[in-house]
Amino acid sequence: MSNGSENTVESTLFTTGYCRQIERFTRRDAPWRMNTFDALVVLIHHPRIGYLLFDTGYATHFFTETSCFPYSLYRAITPVIFSKRDALVSQLNERGIPATAIRFIFLSHFHGDHIAGVRDFPDAVFICSQEAYQHIRDKRGLAAVRKGFVPGLLPPDFSKRVRFIEDGKRYPFQEVYGVFDPVYDLFGDESLLAVRLSGHAPGQYGLFFTDRIAGPTLLCADAAWSMEAIRNQSEPHPFTYAVMGGKKEYRRHFQQLVAFHQTQPQVRILPSHCPEARSIAKGGER
Repeated sequence: MSNGSENTVESTLFTTGYCRQIERFTRRDAPWRMNTFDALVVLIHHPRIGYLLFDTGYATHFFTETSCFPYSLYRAITPVIFSKRDALVSQLNERGIPATAIRFIFLSHFHGDHIAGVRDFPDAVFICSQEAYQHIRDKRGLAAVRKGFVPGLLPPDFSKRVRFIEDGKRYPFQEVYGVFDPVYDLFGDESLLAVRLSGHAPGQYGLFFTDRIAGPTLLCADAAWSMEAIRNQSEPHPFTYAVMGGKKEYRRHFQQLVAFHQTQPQVRILPSHCPEARSIAKGGER
């Protein structure tokens, strides 16, 4: 992957509220205690295409759409703490970035804590895996809840605004780094590479890029819940596998993340619910 200045981007982390859950579920060497898991979002500024979001986190739409059964089960299982100021659209407005400035939204997967804010960005083109979208597009009611999906969070014109990762050009990431395949070059300039990390949800993708300040970065979504889990090679509790999209795929990609971190320690890996990533977001660092 080229590291020329024309291929670097600027990224900023945001936290958009959090849920509470038992920590042991995410890392089998963790204690049996309730902990907070922030919904992290990354704003990326590309020198040519402008602003792109990696997920959107929680938003007020989440509470509207989970107010009635059966979607209320989702909120009951993972209690969410959120204020209107936490909404990404509000935080961006405070920085002078209107919703209309967001040109693309990369959706790692379709769980509610990753897509709840998409309706706040009416002009954005969505980028996601066709595999992931096909898995949830017709799900409603309890069938949707079982997949962590709330249909009302997607705008009615989603299918007209979506662009599928798999339609792009494949990038030989595995030849360079020894792991991860398939990987797709989103804009044909090697600046943003979509990395398949399925398992937590079918068709989940992460995003690899070089940040102007922080250097090479992998947003791994929920392929791991924390860097501590990756460093300790600590998989989730067996109970967690029962509600995942695929235990075998999750374990394979988790072990690839472990190997990637060991062989490429210079790469910053940011899981979407990692306390270390939350500290970066809260501290305003890149």
